[in-house]
Amino acid sequence: AGFGRRHVAPLVPRFHALHPEVTISLNLSDRVVDVAGESFDCAVRVGDLPDSSLVSVRLADNRRRCVATPEFVLRHGAPRHPNELSRFACLALTSDASQTRGWAFRIPDAQGGHELIHLRPSGPLDCSDGQVLHDWCLAGHGIAWRSTWEVEAEIDAGLLVPLLDEFAAPPNGIYAVFAGAKHLPLRVRLWLDFLKDQYGRPEFWGGRT
Repeated sequence: AGFGRRHVAPLVPRFHALHPEVTISLNLSDRVVDVAGESFDCAVRVGDLPDSSLVSVRLADNRRRCVATPEFVLRHGAPRHPNELSRFACLALTSDASQTRGWAFRIPDAQGGHELIHLRPSGPLDCSDGQVLHDWCLAGHGIAWRSTWEVEAEIDAGLLVPLLDEFAAPPNGIYAVFAGAKHLPLRVRLWLDFLKDQYGRPEFWGGRT
C-alpha cells in the first residue's frame, strides 16, 4: 500500500487526463489479491513474484539500501561491513513478507566471487509498518533498510545518507501483473504503457516528477 500511495495514486489523475473515457478504481492493499478471482484488471507488485498463472511485466528495478540521517552517522559512526550492523540501532520490520529472511547483502566469497547473505539486525525500536520506520529513520532513531522508491528523494535532498552500498544485493522488480495477455483490454494496455513510460524516467524516482 505504501508504494501505491506514493507512486501509483499520483499517476492515476494524469492517466485519466490523457484518457478521460476510462473509469479508474484504485485499490490499495498490503495483501496479495486474487487478480482473476477478484476481477482486477491489473495489480502492481513489488518484489520477486512467486510462480503463478499470472502474466507479469517488469516496470522497473527495485533496490534496497541501508540509510540513516547524517546526524545519526555523526553521533554513532557508520558500519563498514554488514556484519557490523549488530553494533548499531537498526529499525526493522516486525512482520513483512518481503523481509522474512532479513536484510540481504552481496559480499565477496573465498573463491573471488560473491555470495548473498541475509542478516536480521535489531534495535530498541521495530514496527510492522514501513512508513513508521521511514519516519523514525528520518528522525534519526537508527539505520533502516528501505527500498529506493521510499528514500531516493531524501537521499537526493541530503536528509538521508546511504550506507553499505558496496554490499547492496541485486535488485528485484516492480511488476504489473494481470490474468492473461490474450485479448488484453485496450484500457489495460494503455495503463501499462503509461506506467512503463513514467517509471522509465530516471527523475521519477528522485521525487522530481
